[in-house]
Amino acid sequence: MTRTRRSAILLGVLGALGVLSVAGALFAAGLGSRPAALPSGWSAPTVLPASQALPQDMVVFDSDRSGNFELFTIAGPGGQVVQITDDPAYDSWSPRLSPDRRTILFHRAPAGIHDLDHSKVSIWAVSADGGQSVQLRPPGLDGWALQGHAEWSPDGRSLVMFGGSRISPQIHVTDNLGQKPRAVTARGGVNLDPSFSPDGRQIAFVGCPRAVCVESNYEIYTIPVSGGKVTRVTNDSVRDHDPYWSPDGTRLAWLTAFGGPGVGVWDVRIGDGQGRNPTRLFGDSGVTSRPAFSPDSRYVYVHRIPPGGAKFDVFRVALNGSGVVGVTVGQPGNNEYPSP
Repeated sequence: MTRTRRSAILLGVLGALGVLSVAGALFAAGLGSRPAALPSGWSAPTVLPASQALPQDMVVFDSDRSGNFELFTIAGPGGQVVQITDDPAYDSWSPRLSPDRRTILFHRAPAGIHDLDHSKVSIWAVSADGGQSVQLRPPGLDGWALQGHAEWSPDGRSLVMFGGSRISPQIHVTDNLGQKPRAVTARGGVNLDPSFSPDGRQIAFVGCPRAVCVESNYEIYTIPVSGGKVTRVTNDSVRDHDPYWSPDGTRLAWLTAFGGPGVGVWDVRIGDGQGRNPTRLFGDSGVTSRPAFSPDSRYVYVHRIPPGGAKFDVFRVALNGSGVVGVTVGQPGNNEYPSP
């Protein structure tokens, strides 16, 4: 892997919204909120693709082992791998398995873009066996200049995502086809990385307590799904991203940047259900990204580069940081964004 390629992947898969870091220059040029033109012939879907449910031990992830990023499933650590998508013109990434395990929500961008520019991101769904896919949201839909981080509600009837202008994207809830968006937040600054609580009543997200943000201002917040009062979870000088509750609601995990040269040290922190008293999952100098809890709430799946490592792989680890298992270790390419 070239240094340029590796650096781009490192920046992309850490949950960073790279387009925001250059937002000031874009706004000065009048380009900050210009949405993409909708593709000719696109129409809103009427039904989600679905197949038989994937087994509970199956994990969905994406990988660039073929050159571009595609979606794959793996039958447990070191198990059989099945490719789900196949289009070398695009990067398909960040798969999210539906609650009934029959449909995979995912993000797509032109090959080489990956998750570095959310103005080019479209949101798709594919049946869990890879048999059928449909574009839910092309770039520019609803006048949004960017969109991303789509997640399922616990009942599978809704999605949550960020979308809107570059300077102040907001959190939105849509139906499960990505249509009929309703803004949950109406705040200054950036609002990113949403996910539902297990009971579907709250949304955790990343926001900034001021209108003009720097990355160290990114903090974790919660808000009722209907909107209203925002509760701040973290209050520190480090950059936080990607909050997720465990399915049993007893834990809240998120990603934190701890500084250092280059891309720096990134680790997952896990607190109680309100995010209190968090502890680091690995506590080393590795690069770890986006936590995803197992359905039984016993494990966290991440993609990470261990200290001294050269690429991202998917790992499973107990909540106390013990019992680390390399799910894709030994396989080619970068392997990332697991969804158990």
